[in-house]
Order: sequence, then structure tokens, then C-alpha cells
Amino acid sequence: MTFQRSIFVIIISIVLTACSTTTQLPAPVGSPQQLWQQHQTQLQSIDTWQLQGQIAFITPDARNSATLNWQQLSQDFNINLTGPFGIHVLTIKRSDDISTLILDDDRQYQGLNTQTLINQLSPIPIPVNQLRAWIIGDPLTDDVQLDNYGRVIQANHPLGWHISYTRYQLVDTIWLPKNIVIKKDDMRIKITTRNWTLNAK
Repeated sequence: MTFQRSIFVIIISIVLTACSTTTQLPAPVGSPQQLWQQHQTQLQSIDTWQLQGQIAFITPDARNSATLNWQQLSQDFNINLTGPFGIHVLTIKRSDDISTLILDDDRQYQGLNTQTLINQLSPIPIPVNQLRAWIIGDPLTDDVQLDNYGRVIQANHPLGWHISYTRYQLVDTIWLPKNIVIKKDDMRIKITTRNWTLNAK
């Protein structure tokens, strides 16, 4: 066996070993409901955060996706959606109790209620008043299904939205959603989050 072939075999063996190794979570301590209450306390401690990710809006007739950049500062926020090559799609922001909606043609609209602006003007039906909590893993309902670690995997919101959390990631000792699917009637919203920064001003 040549030296080059030996090196190749060693590298392949290392890669296969790494792929076959899975990280085992420690056994949960407490009931899922107890762990969920502890997790809710952690989520409530998150006052400011930033994330990047992808968001897709899917109906029987169309699928639209965008890069998601979200910055939350207490009750104020800036949500920016961009398409391929960074082309602006939609911006939703709130500051000093004023909400601003910027459409893809750069027209701006302001009002006191963010959801009202979106319902009236945006072609994308984003449930923004609830999404701020949903995206960090709080479905804002007691109608939930928990895993053994007290994380929500399914939830039914009173407004008719069904929320599925299909994957979590550990960020600064807090489990936050990685993949989320939100459904209502024939609308699906799929979100993949990454690059979280918690309590950063």
C-alpha cells in the first residue's frame, strides 16, 4: 500500500467514525411538565436577542422563501427579510410604540399596531405578535406536547395555529428551536434559525 493510499484510508476511517458518533444527552431529571416550567423561566429571562435564519411561506399555489434577520430589544424589534443576492423583500420594525412596515418597493407605512399593518398591507401573512414568543420556543398556550426534556414539540394556539418544533439547539445553556413549522388552514410557515445572540444590546 502506497503512502498516499494509507493516508487516504486513515482519513476515511476518521470521517466514518465521526459520522457514526452521536452526542448523547444526559438523562432528564424531573417530569416533562416540571422541566417545561423551568424552561419557561429561562425563556422569560431572554430580553434581547438577535438571530439569522431562513423563512418560507408555503401555500398550495406558491412557495416564497427569504433570509431572516431578527433583532429584538425588549418590546422593540427589527425583522428584515431578504431574497437572493440580498434583495429587500420586507422589513417590519417597532420602536417607541410606533410600528413601521417597509415593502419590497420601499414604500413605508406606520401605525400603532404591527399586526394591523401586516394584515392590511403585507402580501406575507406573518403572525408577528405571536411569532416573537414562538420563535424562542414559547407557544403561548397550555395545549402542548412535551418531550422528555420538557421542550415543546407540538402546540395548538387558540388563534388556530399549529406549531411544531422538530429540532432544538443549545444556545448559552438554553434550548432554543432550530426548526419550526407553523400551520393554519392551507398556510405553512417554515423557519430555520441559526447564529443566535442572546441578551446582546
